This record gives sequence, C-alpha cells and structure tokens, in this order.
Amino acid sequence: VKCCLDNCYFTVSLMGSGFSYTRLFLNRTVVVSLNEIQQHAQLLDKYVITSSTDLTGRITGVSQAFCDISGYCREELLGKNHNVVRHSDMPKSLYEELWSTIRSGQVWHGEVKNLKKNGEHYWVKVHIEPSLNDLGEIKGYVAIREDITDKKYIEEVSITDELTQCYNRRFYNQILSKEIALAKRDSQWLVFLMLDADHFKKYNDTYGHQEGDQVLIAIANVLKSSFRRAGDYVFRLGGEEFAVLYRVKEKEQGLMMAESTIQAMLEKNIAHSGNIPYYKVTLSAGLVLLDPAIDYIEDEIYKYADVALYQAKNNGRHRVVLHDNEVELFDI
Repeated sequence: VKCCLDNCYFTVSLMGSGFSYTRLFLNRTVVVSLNEIQQHAQLLDKYVITSSTDLTGRITGVSQAFCDISGYCREELLGKNHNVVRHSDMPKSLYEELWSTIRSGQVWHGEVKNLKKNGEHYWVKVHIEPSLNDLGEIKGYVAIREDITDKKYIEEVSITDELTQCYNRRFYNQILSKEIALAKRDSQWLVFLMLDADHFKKYNDTYGHQEGDQVLIAIANVLKSSFRRAGDYVFRLGGEEFAVLYRVKEKEQGLMMAESTIQAMLEKNIAHSGNIPYYKVTLSAGLVLLDPAIDYIEDEIYKYADVALYQAKNNGRHRVVLHDNEVELFDI
C-alpha cells in the first residue's frame, strides 16, 4: 500500500501493517506538533516582551519584542545588565524591593518606566519570577512585560497641569497618604512646601496674562530644578499656587531646600514693577515638617501650610515661614 504524507511516499506491507500504520501516524503527528510549537515560539518572540537573566542580573536571552520596544538589538543586550534600559525617574527603592522579592523565590509584579536607546521612554507592567534547575534551586530569572505606555500617558494627562507640566491637585490628594507611609517606614521627615507668586495679580494687570503664563512656567521650572530627586513631587495646586512634597533625613535640610528655592526664583531676574521692594518676581512659602513618629490628620496638613504661607506674605514676602505649631496637626 502506498501512502502520501507531506509529498513523501511510503510503501508498507499488509503484513505487520498495524505497527507500520501506527508508526507513520506518529511521525506525522510529531511533525505537525513541532511545526505548531515553532509557530507559537515565533509569535511569542515577535509580540511578547520577555527576557531571562542569570543570578547576577545579566541578560541571557531577550525576545524580538523586547528589542523592538527598547530600540536595542540582541547583540547589544545579551550579557548586559537591565540597567541599560533603567530610567532615572524610577526610585532606587523599587529595584531593592524587586531583587529582595525574587531572590527569596517569590514573584514580583510592578509597573516600570524604561529608557529606549534613542532617549525616549516607555512603560511596562512587569512580572518576574525565579527560574529553577532540576534540584529546585534558583538558576536565574524570567521576566514577562506588557507595554502600558498608552495607558500611562492617559494617566499622566489626568494628573498633570497642562500649562506647567507639574502634577495637579488631584494627584496630590492621591499620593499624600502613600508618601506619609513611606516616610514613616524609612524614618524620614516628609516636607510639605506651599508656594505662591508674590503680587501675581499686579503682574498680570501690568504685563498681561500671556506673560503671566510664562512666569508660571518659569516658577515650575525652578521648582523642578530644585526638586529633581526620585520621590520629589512638584504640584501646581491652582492659579499661582504651587506645592512640593519631598523627604529629608534631617528637618533642617527641609528648610534649607525651601529657602534655596526661594532664592533661585529671585535670581531668575524676571522684572515685576508691582512687587516692591524687590521689583522682580518672588515667591513666598509656608512649610510643614511631618515628624515620622507622629500620626497626622491629613486634611490639616494643607491648612497649616496655608497659614504659614499667609504669615510669609504678611512678614514682607520673598521668604519661607515654618509652621511651628505641629502639635495641633496630629490625631490624639
């Protein structure tokens, strides 16, 4: 009997045909299965962002999808550390938590901002788990990523002030609790700095609202330059009112950083004829230092920073006033 399988002819005898037919059937099944596996592997390589590393974090394998999104070819990635795509916006603490988790044999999940070869960035949702040998020992790590850049862009738009590109009041309300908890965990002082442009209405009346917008952008740039560490947050709360959340180890450092920012704004030398006696655009600020050992009423933090800011205005502007009555802030 002649049979045709994938354009190949086989002749089998009727004697012992049961074995022969079974053998031919298995051969065909294996060929089909291998083809399917190969097709699936090609699809995964093309569309799924994956990588594998050794115990030290050196890359031992990447998918084509990883290369496509990062802009690097395989040869540029193999043998390198994932630091090659690490973005400076991501805090060191995130990677410390990541490595602590996977080295203990657990799976780590998180969202990470990465850097492309051309300097642009992208966001991925990451799942990393240990790869085990036959003895159950960790021999490396495997990561699967999902591109969430578009999702993060929409999120960023919803929490970003359009004019200044600072965070908005909505985001301040979202992260305050988290930042208080992180400061407590790390035994650091959390600083809430509220700032306001002095005599800003006079500026708009004198120079026009278009120039006023440029001043707001300049203020935002000064704040971003002064507070550019991972974990520093600059907000435009509304109008000419800005705020910063940042953490320090020593409370004196919190005041020093605020004062240097006020001075940096003065040194921008933006003329303001209505701001006597400085005749330049200046800032006034109210400062609240949150002790990590104290439990605070969150709604009161903004209130007392505003009181300190009001005192700075009354005391002559272009200055920082530290709220010195923190005892009223915590929940007894």
